[in-house]
Amino acid sequence: MAWDFSTEPEFEEKLEWMRGFVRREVFPLETLDLTYDQVRVVIRPLQEQVKAQGLWAAHLPPDLGGMGFGQVKLGLMHEILGQSPYAPVVFGNNAPDSGNAELLAVGIEMSGRQEMRAQWLQPLLDGDLRSAFSMTEPATAGSDPTLLKTSAVRDGDEYVINGHKWFTSNGSVADFLIVMAVTNPDVHPYQGSSMILVPVGTPGVDIVRDVSTMEDPHTPYGRFGNHAEIVYRDVRVPADNLIGHEGAGWASPGGPSTCCASGPSPATPTAPCWPRSRPSRTGWPTPWPRCRPPAS
Repeated sequence: MAWDFSTEPEFEEKLEWMRGFVRREVFPLETLDLTYDQVRVVIRPLQEQVKAQGLWAAHLPPDLGGMGFGQVKLGLMHEILGQSPYAPVVFGNNAPDSGNAELLAVGIEMSGRQEMRAQWLQPLLDGDLRSAFSMTEPATAGSDPTLLKTSAVRDGDEYVINGHKWFTSNGSVADFLIVMAVTNPDVHPYQGSSMILVPVGTPGVDIVRDVSTMEDPHTPYGRFGNHAEIVYRDVRVPADNLIGHEGAGWASPGGPSTCCASGPSPATPTAPCWPRSRPSRTGWPTPWPRCRPPAS
């Protein structure tokens, strides 16, 4: 039996609009040396155009303000959006915010803490807040959450968090962090870890630096897309900042068992990365086409 991979004509029109829009409006942003705050200002009118086309946050269900697209449509979109580090932000499905929004939504449904929707989830969906997923630790085997050392100890109506994280993507520009920590060291790691929301301005949160990489050995602090080293020293947050139930850090769909360092969504963090090694205008591979000139 043959598979039909043809695209619906109506959706192909949307894809064609996306190709032209990204080429004309998004690629030129890569030639500018913009601060994070400047990027947010510049992309706001572009985001409004995306919303007018019905393509904003397409990975989310309609009740969360998205389009509810399936994996095929999302894959076709990411083939276009993955050509620029700014494009997923313009379309409202960039990691780690996309995956963190899913985690918050699942956690709210699991716990019934509806106050988190208005305070954190909706502003994140609207693009008014930025988030980061803080799991990877320097002293253990990368992002394997069965080896976590960061602890969150219950003290009355609060959790007290202590630990050392790094490669927290967008940590230096985030408004809040979702911290993966051990809440019960006496059970199997699959049952002993939890996700806790920590506002960046909480006392004890020390964003040490943005970690350099082979791709970017001279990393300026506070640029969108960077990966932060963060130390948590006696960080106190309300117990209601727990996402889902205690010990349910592994239970959330798209949680740490399927995440990459940049975020926990099962599709959106990695899917936009697929096309980044496509040939550039010069014919050479461009794994991260930050400095590519706009197409003529």
